[in-house]
Amino acid sequence: MKSDKEWLLWGKNDPLFAVSSWKGREKDGPNPWSSKEFYELGRADWADFSKRWSAYGFNRDHCLEIGCGAGRITAQLANNFEKVTATDVSADQIQLAQRSAQPKKIDFLLNDGTNLPLSDASVSAVFSCHVFQHFDSLDDALLVFRELHRVLVPGGSLCIHLPLFNLPSSPIALFLRFMVHAWKSVGNLRAAIQRMRNALLMRGLPYEFSPLREKLLSIGYVDIETHGFCMTSNQGWHDVLFARKSIPSSPLSSA
Repeated sequence: MKSDKEWLLWGKNDPLFAVSSWKGREKDGPNPWSSKEFYELGRADWADFSKRWSAYGFNRDHCLEIGCGAGRITAQLANNFEKVTATDVSADQIQLAQRSAQPKKIDFLLNDGTNLPLSDASVSAVFSCHVFQHFDSLDDALLVFRELHRVLVPGGSLCIHLPLFNLPSSPIALFLRFMVHAWKSVGNLRAAIQRMRNALLMRGLPYEFSPLREKLLSIGYVDIETHGFCMTSNQGWHDVLFARKSIPSSPLSSA
């Protein structure tokens, strides 16, 4: 994906701030992240996510993490799953994550952000935080969602953090959707220019829930739910998407 380019740069230049982009916490900022603070934040944020994911329901066998970064939450996943596979596009980020991980429980994989070197139906759960919001488009996200569906076992669930919005069901929705599309197009142009300059870039892509839900249903996800809440750590609003891979009905059950 095009967005891989800036994350390779962030991994080399400021990996902790790239994952937790709080104002002033840049490595050259007034209060840069320390490793201790960074991983403690991961513990606190995982507590928020796991509380809601547990209420939805997930299997603790094998978790796939998309965009593990420096391992802020990877170590927490290892405390809650029998096995964890953590992926990222940045080798620099993975090297940092490996220092804070339990190597016997975690496999780290470098990938291109889209294709996963995993077998079909090989993971029971998928987690991702602060990743999908930086993709260029819904189409990019759907490539990942299709790949996640492939590697999930039937009945396996995912917990994906991504910004969501809904438009009002009125005639003005068409105009608002046009404005959102225009805003995204301008953002894509600015991103292309920044990438040509090899400049650090941090995008923010919100997803309209209704069309996203329809696409996920067509892929084969069911039980799609969303939850919005304020994080305990900084009261920042986070939207989370839950979904499950459908379980094929047996001939006997459909008879």
